[in-house]
Amino acid sequence: MLNANRVLSKAQILDHVWEYDFNGDSSIVESYISYLRRKIDNNREGHEPLIHTKRGVGYMIRGSRS
Repeated sequence: MLNANRVLSKAQILDHVWEYDFNGDSSIVESYISYLRRKIDNNREGHEPLIHTKRGVGYMIRGSRS
């Protein structure tokens, strides 16, 4: 993963996804993060969630510990 274990802000996520100035509501990131969590973490019972929220900062995808 390109940005594993690195915290990205909503603005950084929007820039990476749309690759231009996004004029919409940044809460769309929260909606998609929620959707991704449901899809990804349903198959990971007994493990830490893959997507971690750093309150007031952004989101991080946990990478492998190897």
